[in-house]
Parts: sequence; structure tokens; C-alpha cells
Amino acid sequence: MIEINTSKFKDIENEVIINKISKVAKKLDLTDGILTFIKQMISLSSLLRTYDSPLSATLRAIDEKTQDPSYFIATYFDTNDIDLALWVYRIVRLLSRYVLLYDRFFEIGDNRYALLAKKVRRTINEFLHDGGNKHHLAYSIDYAFNQFWTFWSFEQVIKRRILGGRAFSYKEIKHFNLSKSSDASIIYARVLDAILPSFSENVSLILHYNQAFLDIQDDWEDIEDDVKEDMPNVFVMAALEDIPYHIIKNSSPERIRGTIIDRTDSSFASIVRLVNEYRSSIRNISIPQNLVFLKSLSDRYAESLRETLSSSKSCNIA
Repeated sequence: MIEINTSKFKDIENEVIINKISKVAKKLDLTDGILTFIKQMISLSSLLRTYDSPLSATLRAIDEKTQDPSYFIATYFDTNDIDLALWVYRIVRLLSRYVLLYDRFFEIGDNRYALLAKKVRRTINEFLHDGGNKHHLAYSIDYAFNQFWTFWSFEQVIKRRILGGRAFSYKEIKHFNLSKSSDASIIYARVLDAILPSFSENVSLILHYNQAFLDIQDDWEDIEDDVKEDMPNVFVMAALEDIPYHIIKNSSPERIRGTIIDRTDSSFASIVRLVNEYRSSIRNISIPQNLVFLKSLSDRYAESLRETLSSSKSCNIA
């Protein structure tokens, strides 16, 4: 009987993938415009997904929400070290898994997600230890998690207000969105803080705003699911100024989005205002040249959101 060394094959497979990742990373360039750069990011993200991919179907589903390779690219641009960039990619992915698993636990109360999050937490500890401590990360990550933990309690407050028929002001909607996206600045940016020579707190601000843009996009895509589970959603929160929640909730799943678009302009006005305010703030933030691609991403995220909202409103009027 021939014994097959699967670990050896796995190492060879990973080496091939790393070589492909390295080739794509070396070609990353903003000179051809942000749209070309984003296409390169998508190609890179696809390769990174195949690198050390999880076996669990649950984790694979969670990872679908965390495909942004910005942290990998920032590390590579600032250090030109592909191994370090891969290390950053893996630890940020583990950290985001932990956050999203607990996020799901607090949304639906399924203990399976909390137990899986605890397993991921142990893996994070092992990964940080194996990585040679990476400066202050090993002992500061608990503090970062504790800072973000309060968001889930805040989210439950917003949920109770929605179910209680309360409307929300623009500032409340903005506060919720920035609180939801604060895992970028509180947790993931700490990895770059520990690793990158050019890091500054302004980089944290840009990462925070970029995550806020992505969270708005997710809320747009998840309107029906969020209403089904009575979870806070910025579009629903904005619409409550003109339409009671029970009317949205009692709409058929295929009519929820239409009900919001048909009955109110407030949701679109508030979100467009939010996007414009973020974009204006970002333009006044100075970051190191090595990391300026993050501001180009901000512009594209903002423009994409405006196009999505404008197109949806136009289609509904038509």
C-alpha cells in the first residue's frame, strides 16, 4: 500500500497559489484608473480565497462577507513583502470571522455561532503566538474586541426602537452606520498599526469610512433579510420618518423594497447625504502616498452607491 503525504501536496499547492498571488500583486497599479485597479483587486481576492481556504461550510459563508483585500494590498505596497502581506490577510480574515460569527449570534441567538467564534478566537491566539507576537497585537487584541463588543448591545437598542415604532433622525442613522463599521478602525486597523512603517491614524479613518460605504451597500442588498429578522438597516431606519415599520414588515418579501421606494423619498435623501458627507470628509484626510489607493477606493465606493440609488429610484419611477 502506497502512503500519500497529503501535507506535502498541500504545501506544493499553496506555493503555486502564493506565486500567482505575488504576480498579481506586482501588477497592481493605479495609473490606469480606479476601475482597472478594482478589477485587479477582484482577481487578487479570488486568488486569496483559494489560499488556506476553510473546510467548514459555515466559515466559507462567513468569508463571503470579508473579501476586501485592502489590508493585504496596504501591507504589500508599504513593505513590498508578500509573506508579510499574506500574514496580514490571514489574521484580518480570522479577526473578521470572529466579529461576523458573533454578529450572527446576536442577530438570531443560535449558540452554534458563538461556539464557533470561540474556536476562531483560540486560532487567533495561536496565530499571533506563531507570528512572533507582531509587536503589541498579541496583548492588545482583547482590548480592541472589548471596545467593539458594545456595538452589539447598541444594535439591540436600535432594534427595540424600530419595533417600538420610533423614527430616526439623520444623525442617529449616521451614528448607527459609523458604529457598525467601527470594527475596521478599532480592530483590523490595529494590525496595520503594528506592521506598517507608514501607518498613521488617518489610515484608520479612511478604512473606517470605506467600511461604512461597504456596510451601506450590504444594507441595500440585505433589506428583505433584515426586515424578516427585524435587524437594523439604514434604509429602513431612514424610511421610518414617512412610513410605519409595521407596513414595511407586513409587506410580502418581494414587495418590501418596493414599499420603501414607493412610499418615501427620505431614505434615499438621507443615505445620499450620508455618502456625500463621508466623501467630503475623506478628501480632507491626508495619508501616506504608499496607501493613497485607499482614498481612490473611497471615491469609487461613494460613486457606486450613488449610481445604485439613482438607478433604483429611476427604475421605480418608470
